[in-house]
Amino acid sequence: MRMTFSEMEYRGGSSPKHHWLESERDIVRRDYDGTNKSAQLIAENLSHMTGECVTLNAVKGQVSKLGLAIDKSRRWTPKETDALTEMITEYAPLTIAKKLHRSVNSVVLKSKRLGLSRRVRNDWYTQKEVCEILGVDHRKVGKWIEAQELKASYHHGHKPQKNGSGYWHIERKDLRDFIQNNSHGLVGRNVDLFQIVDILSYS
Repeated sequence: MRMTFSEMEYRGGSSPKHHWLESERDIVRRDYDGTNKSAQLIAENLSHMTGECVTLNAVKGQVSKLGLAIDKSRRWTPKETDALTEMITEYAPLTIAKKLHRSVNSVVLKSKRLGLSRRVRNDWYTQKEVCEILGVDHRKVGKWIEAQELKASYHHGHKPQKNGSGYWHIERKDLRDFIQNNSHGLVGRNVDLFQIVDILSYS
C-alpha cells in the first residue's frame, strides 16, 4: 500500500534522493511564492504525484538552483496581455505558453500578477480539455469513455455528435480517479503536470 507523504517524510532512516524532471521543476516555478508553506505544499504534491518522498529541503534546493527570485522573462506587450486574458479560462498554461512563444513560468507569473483565474470551472472538464491535460487525442479519450474506464455524462443531456454539437461532461473527481488508476499509461513529456497536480489534490 502506498504511504502517505507524512509517513514518507518522517519515517526512520534517510530517503532516496529524488531525481528531478524538468516538468517537476516547472511546478516549483509555478507554485513557489517565497514562503516555506508554499515549498512544503509543493513537496507534498510532488510526493503524492510521484509516489516518492520529495522533501522540503529538496524543493528548497531546486528553488535556489532555479533562482526564482529573478524574473528573466521579456516584457509583456499589451497585445500579449490581452491574448493571455482571453485564453486563460479556456486553455492550460502549457498550451498558452506554446501559443505565445513563452515559458510556462512566465504565463503563470503574469496571470497571478493580473489576478486572473486559470479556470472558470473547477469541478468538470470537456473531452477537449482532458485531451490537453493527458496529452492524447480525442479518439483515445473517446475509447476510455466508451469502455467506461473514464466516467463521463452528456452535458445538459445532449449526446456529443461528430459535427461538434454537444459535448462530454467529465467530473473532476472522476478524472482524478482515472489518473490515479492509469498513471502508468500516461507519457510524461505529453501530459500537463500543472493541471494533473491540481486535479490529484482535489478532495
